[in-house]
Amino acid sequence: MLELIQTGFLSILNIETIVIVFIGVALDLVFGAIPGLTAVMAIAICLPITFGMTPINGLSLLMGLYIGGVSGGFIPSVLLNIPGTPASIASTFDGYPMAQKGEAGRAFALTIVFSFLAGLLSLLVLIFISPVLASVAIQLSPFEYFAITVFALTMITSLSDGSMLKGLIAGMLGISLATVGFAPIDSYPRFTFGLSELEAGFNVLPVLIGLFAITEIVNYSHHLS
Repeated sequence: MLELIQTGFLSILNIETIVIVFIGVALDLVFGAIPGLTAVMAIAICLPITFGMTPINGLSLLMGLYIGGVSGGFIPSVLLNIPGTPASIASTFDGYPMAQKGEAGRAFALTIVFSFLAGLLSLLVLIFISPVLASVAIQLSPFEYFAITVFALTMITSLSDGSMLKGLIAGMLGISLATVGFAPIDSYPRFTFGLSELEAGFNVLPVLIGLFAITEIVNYSHHLS
């Protein structure tokens, strides 16, 4: 494995590839900063560009686009309290209050630094631990998956700031929205009410924009009036 990692680093540590990565990150920061435009959309748009590149440069561009798109969502999260991407919701908790106090620059700096550290840690985990986790995951039964789901739902308690009742209501609302559409196992239609538009369920991004962006716009309009 170490030889493969060394070969990979030697393949990308050249001026051309590094410039391509920076271009991809800078371009997708714009996509991530605009709510509704995602990293997947940027990759789909720029995918034809990679056809004339070498495999290393093409993959480097796509990786830069993805990382930049996911990270760029912190810009509207901090400034407008509207997450640009689903992954940037956590930036609204502390970043927006800091921006309200005139510390937007500090919030940006902290977000960029810790986003980079978290991404680096995730890559290390992916390289060294994912093979072990994959061998364990294929042995999990429905009981273990249910336990993992229940454990994930306990995060509601840590995210419920102020009122636990409001946190539980919000969690139940989220679970209700997630159950709309075809069931993943038997494809049974759930809560579609005979509407074909609901068969695929709710897309995460429109739901987030509706929950965060619309409410923030209404609050802002209320303050202006």
